[in-house]
Amino acid sequence: MAKTKKTEDSKDLHWLELYQKVGRLKLSVAKSIGVKCADIYISKNHVRHINKKHKKELEQLGINAVDFVKFIVTNFNQIRQGTNNSLLLVIYNERMAKVAAIDLNHSFKKIFWEVKTAQPRYSNPLIKKKLLWQKK
Repeated sequence: MAKTKKTEDSKDLHWLELYQKVGRLKLSVAKSIGVKCADIYISKNHVRHINKKHKKELEQLGINAVDFVKFIVTNFNQIRQGTNNSLLLVIYNERMAKVAAIDLNHSFKKIFWEVKTAQPRYSNPLIKKKLLWQKK
């Protein structure tokens, strides 16, 4: 029985090798929009995706994918409703918004938020998304 428990624990912790913590959705913010307060992680695969799809934009900003995501997670001033129950963490200004889309990862017992993508994005399409929270 102990051997099975150890194997299950190892399986549960294996994801730590594939993910990097980039921040936390704080309790006060999470509570105000009715979601779970949890750490935010990004997988190595999603870092590769961001680098591949948004390399030029990130180079223009002089930042790498992980630092860009950490910057958004630390400084967002809006949360908007994304697709399929995802949340959009947004650093909003009238001209350009920086966006990280995050989804609650169901495959790991809903224990963390997972960044799916991040990109600099113009604000116009974003204002059509439902505003869930705004920093005062």
